[in-house]
Amino acid sequence: MDAAMPHANRAESALHVVPAATDPQRTLKVRAEYRLDEAGRKASLLQGGNGQAHQRVVLTLPGTRLHLVHVAKDGTARLKLRPQFRLNDEQRIVLIDARPSFDHVPTTDELLQEAARNHELERGFFGQKTTSRVARREAFGQLLEQTAREFLADATRRAIVHPAPTARVCQLTTARGPIHFYAHSGSTIVRQVPLEAFRRFQNDLRIRRGQAGLQRDHDMAIDAERRRMMEEWVAAHGTPEQRERFAAGAFPKSEWVAAVTDATFAPLSAIPTYDSDGARTLQAFLRQLPAHSAVVVTHGDYRVVTKPLTTASQVQWEWMQWVRRILPGANVHLRMRELIWNGDAKAPRHRTTTLLVTTSAGTLNVRREFAVPEAAPLVTERTKEDLFATA
Repeated sequence: MDAAMPHANRAESALHVVPAATDPQRTLKVRAEYRLDEAGRKASLLQGGNGQAHQRVVLTLPGTRLHLVHVAKDGTARLKLRPQFRLNDEQRIVLIDARPSFDHVPTTDELLQEAARNHELERGFFGQKTTSRVARREAFGQLLEQTAREFLADATRRAIVHPAPTARVCQLTTARGPIHFYAHSGSTIVRQVPLEAFRRFQNDLRIRRGQAGLQRDHDMAIDAERRRMMEEWVAAHGTPEQRERFAAGAFPKSEWVAAVTDATFAPLSAIPTYDSDGARTLQAFLRQLPAHSAVVVTHGDYRVVTKPLTTASQVQWEWMQWVRRILPGANVHLRMRELIWNGDAKAPRHRTTTLLVTTSAGTLNVRREFAVPEAAPLVTERTKEDLFATA
């Protein structure tokens, strides 16, 4: 069912026909409202008025002054005194939503002059708004064209990918923030942006899919190589029970990685492995103190702060060089492990200097953390190759 639009019904009787020219003999009672400041209120009292800040008077205007009158929907005729239109310091017309204020009791002529001035400035105000709107539209159009030229000239620029660009609309990042470009609006060069942005986006997707395919092939090759290494290790070093599980497909990869890690870091047996059970370590450390002799530390009662160390003592440096000689090509990093008990902020902290050693065993990357002893290494050095040769 079509919706009916409201419209004003006009009767054709002579009673409702507006004459071509206003009869100057006809008059209209108009309400004028204004404000009085303190001086105006004093003047009102001296003249026998009520001295109130908000004043209302009724004026009788001839038909030639109807352009200064506003008639509300309830039929109340008011003199156009609110809102006010004023010139600011920049000679621009501004709107003030308030009644005019006087420091004296205004006469009828003064109220009419105020309404006439308001009427003239009102026309200028709306004309000014139209001019400003056109200027802003032109400036925005120039920004769109400049951004479009820069985008089309630079093949490395891309549109915002969320939301993804389409052939009809896209967003470009500018100094003013994201700006929409539409294929159906703007100048010719602006309309070219969405289609070009969509073409670049689709091309990037094709390249990304191709790279993903290459990465998938690379990962599958590495996985196959590690599978082969695990099979060789089980055949050479596995127990009968491990071989049986491997043949049944029940041999976990983590068990093989742990065994390879142990074999890789076996030459470093002279340096103790860092105990990752922080709760047990911190509890044993705190129980050495009389104030915490019966403390119980669980895994939720402490936190660990790990800091990389950029300087090393003589002993720490000797241990780092010793590890590098035993495992050539390994990455060795000196770190500080700090265990902090949450139960008492004043409790001492357990600090341990560690060596994080990372190396490779074929295509497998393995790592282990060691606690740095207080004494320098005195054991006979045996390289990884020597250990494997004697195995």
